Formats: sequence, C-alpha cells, structure tokens
Amino acid sequence: SASGKTLYTYPENWRAFKAQIAAQYSGARLKIASASPAFTFGQTNRSPAFLSNFPLGKVPAYQGDDGFCLFESNAIAHFLSNDALRGSTPQDSAQVLQWVSFADSEIIPPASAWVFPTLGIMQFNKQYRFPEELTMSFMSCNLITGMFQRLDKLRKNAFASAILFGANNDSCISGVWVFRGQELAFTLSEDWQIDYESYTWRKLDVDSEECKTMVKEYLTWEGEFKHVGKPFNQGKIFK
Repeated sequence: SASGKTLYTYPENWRAFKAQIAAQYSGARLKIASASPAFTFGQTNRSPAFLSNFPLGKVPAYQGDDGFCLFESNAIAHFLSNDALRGSTPQDSAQVLQWVSFADSEIIPPASAWVFPTLGIMQFNKQYRFPEELTMSFMSCNLITGMFQRLDKLRKNAFASAILFGANNDSCISGVWVFRGQELAFTLSEDWQIDYESYTWRKLDVDSEECKTMVKEYLTWEGEFKHVGKPFNQGKIFK
C-alpha cells in the first residue's frame, strides 16, 4: 500500500524530487509527508520519535512499514529504483552514480531570477537555547562566524551583512540576506540548513523606504537601526 513507504520532507524540496522520480519510474508507491500533521519542518524532525529513526534530523527521510529507514536523498532514490534505473552492470551503475553526483554538485536548485533582501533577527534572551554561553559579546559574534563558515557552499547563491548589536549580557544578532528566488534559500539544500531556524525571518518589500534604509544601514554599518533598539557593536559580511 502507499502507506507502506513514506518520504518525510518539506514542500518543494528539490532533493526529495530524486526519490519521487525514482519511485515513479520503478512503480513504487510512495506517500509524501510534507505538511501538518504528518510532518512540519523544524518541529517533527526535532521530535524524539523522529530522531530515534533519523538521528541527524535531516530530510528527505524514508521510512518503510518494515521499519527500514534512510536519510540521504541519493540512498533513498537508489533504494526506490528498479534494476533498470540502478544499472544492470557495474559499468552502468557507476555511470548512474556519476550523473547523480554531478547533479548534486553542479546543478543549482531551481529559483526565479530576481533578488530580494530578507531580514533575520535572533534575540538571545528569547530564542537561543543556551543563553549562558552568550554573555560576552565576542562569544555572540562567534555565532555569526561559525554560521558563515559552515554555509560555505551557499556563497555562490547569497550575500549577507550580519550585525551584533548591544553589549555583554544584552546583545542580539540581526542581518540582511539577499538570495536568488522568492523564498528563504536555506530550505533548498541540506548543505545550507545551518542555524537559520534560530532566527526570526521577515521578507522585505524591495520598493519600500524601510527596505532602502535598512539595506543602506546594513551595508555601511551606520545609521539608527530603529528596528533593533540596541547600538551597533560589530558586523560581518557573507559573500
């Protein structure tokens, strides 16, 4: 039955498409769990029940009614394929793997052609789970550095200016990010899902005076920063 094979993912996850295409070609009946209540990205994949089957909490994630679980998109696609898709000889199988690997490294996730800025704000005293680690401003700034370093594979597709505001024991991080596309780029690739869930995100209207003012302030690191309410401390650029 369709319920025997379930793929957990968020909507329009391009990595999940590989598994869905493989299932269509092989005839495997696959149930897609990508909406509440079956799956809510950022909640379900952090639950103890999900993590007991998928310790890394990554999606797409496959679960069969026999209890068999897989979490890497290429492994899931391979499992759902038939012999014709996998390759009937070692040479054919190697060629399949060659093109799958090429697609992962060279093909940019689908996105529309215009650019929009997005504001991300993290208030340490409200959202970050370990506030005792963030009493000193240099520790807070290390969060920005660490996020940027681990998002190295996103550099071709995004630009950001992130700023630490405030002082010791009273700080927050806020940044303006620019992506290709209409939505947050982080969800498009497993390689890009670093720390973004710790922030509150808001899309800016590119034609608004607010957007023009904020982009200028974040690029020059000068201005009133009215939406923050704390003084500029230091900033970092992601490019």
